[in-house]
Amino acid sequence: MIRKSIPHIFTLLNLFCGCAAVFLAFSHFFHAALVAVMLGVFFDFFDGFFARILNVESALGVQLDSLADMITSGFVPGVVMYQLFMISGAKSVDFFYQHENFSLVFTIVPLALIGFLIPLGAAFRLARFNLITEKVSFFRGVPTPAVALFIVALPLFIQHPLFISIKGFILTPITLTIIVALSVFFMNIHWKMIALKGFSRSDPWTIIFPLILLLISIVMFYILGLAALIIIIITYIVLSLLKNVLGI
Repeated sequence: MIRKSIPHIFTLLNLFCGCAAVFLAFSHFFHAALVAVMLGVFFDFFDGFFARILNVESALGVQLDSLADMITSGFVPGVVMYQLFMISGAKSVDFFYQHENFSLVFTIVPLALIGFLIPLGAAFRLARFNLITEKVSFFRGVPTPAVALFIVALPLFIQHPLFISIKGFILTPITLTIIVALSVFFMNIHWKMIALKGFSRSDPWTIIFPLILLLISIVMFYILGLAALIIIIITYIVLSLLKNVLGI
């Protein structure tokens, strides 16, 4: 019984990190929110890892994992993007409704709701992923955790001294909308994306591409710290697309 519960515990830890990240993102503690998401992704990796090595994979675990990912890798980046739209100067609207003794007052930024297309795209991807029964050594489309890390790292990236000059370009409704559209697109494309698993001696490219990504990641983390996640995710996508184009 305890052995079967170990993967579920890691999944719930992922969900807890996602809930914490939502609060932190709403409070504009973006650095802490990114750390929470990174912890969530860490737990997300190990729930599947332990489920496989303990041979306790289950339909319940699959569904629970997707529900946790929906928060950590779906809703959290949507919240961060909403906040970025607000920071970019998107116009807010005060809403007031009163009927007899009932009143409702709140402020909303209509344009910022575009950010919540990310959790919609994540939900579609996760639901489709749950229907896949074929075991393969690659991902179809960019995994939701990778997209989440990219979006949640954006506030750190634009505040980094090396990129502060392009902050004004990124923090515009048009650029943020493009980023949202590309995020949804890359999550749901059918191209084969690099997975850090399924290495084969007969196919050296399954080792070469992840190794290139690892080396670039180490260098970028050394130079940029957590802001390097932006460069790393972009590199991951470019290498994956190159792999598709070359057919290797």
